[in-house]
Amino acid sequence: MIKNIYIFSKTLIFPMLTEESVKIFHNFRDKYVEARVIPISSIHLQEIETIWKPQLQKEKWWDKNFNINKYLNLPETYEVYVLECDSVAQGIIVLQINKCPCRLELGKNLVYLNLLNVAPWNRVSLQGTRNYKGVGTVLLTFAILRSINLGFQGRIALNSLKSSESFYQKLPFVHVGSDLFFCGNNVNPLILKYLEMPESEVELILLNSYLTWYLN
Repeated sequence: MIKNIYIFSKTLIFPMLTEESVKIFHNFRDKYVEARVIPISSIHLQEIETIWKPQLQKEKWWDKNFNINKYLNLPETYEVYVLECDSVAQGIIVLQINKCPCRLELGKNLVYLNLLNVAPWNRVSLQGTRNYKGVGTVLLTFAILRSINLGFQGRIALNSLKSSESFYQKLPFVHVGSDLFFCGNNVNPLILKYLEMPESEVELILLNSYLTWYLN
């Protein structure tokens, strides 16, 4: 269950946020294993810089130079979490928790996912077989739980890269237009679909997740 962290730790970037005990599937052990979603720490940041990024840059992946610090510098607006298993960050998610109005339901707010990345060894396209399966789905479920915790009834939204659209199509997101994004020095903007998860779909998503986490 989602819970608050009240014990201060020098290694935590956000020492007063929330954590969630979860399970993800270990492909090589062929079973579900215990994991947890926790606020990012300085140790995780070091892992991303020294282990994640060299592998992403070698494969020239779209997020090879992604920057976490710009979110950490605005803790009133953004929360950064990692999915940790075997004491290693297997995925990362950045949540924008304020000033995010719904497009489906005017007058209501939601949690916007600024970033959702999985570690290089958990991507089929990088190494064929992933070490862990379900990292992205678990982080999305955590975003829904955090939305509920903040009083937004589980509503979340994101802009999807073209390469990720098939993943999000498996979930009950609703396509609500598209947005332009300018990346680096590129004068040609990316046109990314804007997707929202309506609160009417939240209960089913959480039920499926809890059945996976607690029955395996």
